[in-house]
Amino acid sequence: MSRKADQLGKLARIARLKADADLRRYSAYRAHADAMQRQVEGIRAELAEAIATPVSDALGQWRLTTALVAYRAGEAQRSEAALARMKPGLDAAHRAALLTFGRAEALLQVQRQVLEQEKTEAERRRW
Repeated sequence: MSRKADQLGKLARIARLKADADLRRYSAYRAHADAMQRQVEGIRAELAEAIATPVSDALGQWRLTTALVAYRAGEAQRSEAALARMKPGLDAAHRAALLTFGRAEALLQVQRQVLEQEKTEAERRRW
């Protein structure tokens, strides 16, 4: 293996390490965003159920149900806002992971081409 191919191999290993780190970071972001989305969906389902449930004629029960619905609606809005604030970071992590993964693959491909070219040149010299 030539020095050039060796250097490309080292660069490819470094790029792969960075790609792995970026993929882990994106995966963590994605898992957190998915958990938040499930939480929002759960709150929305609970709200729909509370709204659809008939309330007794007692004023106290009506007030309690209204307060619960208002609280959960506010909670849903806060969760959705947090999810929206998280989206730019999630998108940036996704782009970074794609970029570093592509870079690592490109370096590996270039290394393979250099090795193949060196092999071809070595065979040509023998003849």
